[in-house]
Amino acid sequence: MRVGIDVTPLLRAKTGIGVCTELVLECLREGGHEIVGLMGGWRRLGEGRLTAEYPVAHNWVPRILNPLFFDLLEWPSAETLLGRIDLFVATNYLMLPTREARRVAILHDVGRLRHPELYGRRQVWRARFTVQRCMRLADRIIVPTQAVAHELEEMGLAGADRIDVVPLSARPLPPPGRATRAGGPSGPPFLLCVTSMERRKNLPLLLRAFERAAEALPDHHLIIAGGGGADAREVEALLRTTGAAPRIHLQGPANAAELGALYHRADVTLCPSLYEGFGLTLLEAMSCGCPVVASDIPPHREVGGEAVRLVPARDEGGFAEALVEVARDPAAREAMSAEGLRRSGAFAWSETRRRFSEVLLTRAVPASG
Repeated sequence: MRVGIDVTPLLRAKTGIGVCTELVLECLREGGHEIVGLMGGWRRLGEGRLTAEYPVAHNWVPRILNPLFFDLLEWPSAETLLGRIDLFVATNYLMLPTREARRVAILHDVGRLRHPELYGRRQVWRARFTVQRCMRLADRIIVPTQAVAHELEEMGLAGADRIDVVPLSARPLPPPGRATRAGGPSGPPFLLCVTSMERRKNLPLLLRAFERAAEALPDHHLIIAGGGGADAREVEALLRTTGAAPRIHLQGPANAAELGALYHRADVTLCPSLYEGFGLTLLEAMSCGCPVVASDIPPHREVGGEAVRLVPARDEGGFAEALVEVARDPAAREAMSAEGLRRSGAFAWSETRRRFSEVLLTRAVPASG
């Protein structure tokens, strides 16, 4: 089978969408299928070319013109850009019209439609077109949690008969090494947050909670690792005003080796998001044996179960209290680490691969196709 797939997420700093794209590619490779990648948007051409063992075509349509070309003109089709394909996989909300190929949309979340106040206006405006197009054109829709599936049904965007839940798996991360770069603390103890700087990530609350907890944790630092985001300036401005600023370190993007070291060395990983579709950071931390304190939102409950300490997402005092209690209690951290390792085992790559294969190669494409 010849499969076209949007590989644009692999050009950017690795996020959950990039990890998911890699998982799908690995599934297709292991199945022996022919892959042709699509790199979207003319602005992406300046970000470098993707080094891959499969051919990569370019979608030249600027994102701002997607509604005109794909919704009104229904051109260019996936086949126009990729040649003959049996299946097209939209990994990041960009669903192209097709002539004959079946279509699968991987819908990571519906946050921009469900909680527009947590996103910028342009993000919300774009989502209204991209999500609706995915829902209209997709033969199958893959979501990472039952929580997202329920949201799609509640919003009337898709029926259960087209939705498949395929949880992500934690990518293998290297064992401990150097956890920080220049400017960070030279050794433990520290708390960790792996995130981008977006409104939904709830970083202002985390900074204030850490400031409240700083006196009870006089030796602890806070490391925030991750890429930029629409609210980076707001977070940086708030950081300059907090009394705990000397102990808070913005590390920027971290590669797999750095992340592995950080997760293994941190006393606690903090996941304060107001909204998520899955919670990959939470799962990666558990798979490295790091205790987790997280916001009490449906995907965190679904992924973390009893292995994580959950706190109401907007409860600043509760978050400060929880991170102090866990950071100061070695026995609690040991128990949480063991339970997290056990829980993360349920999200094995073998199971993710099986589910992706079932949807992509069986449900999306009929046996006669």
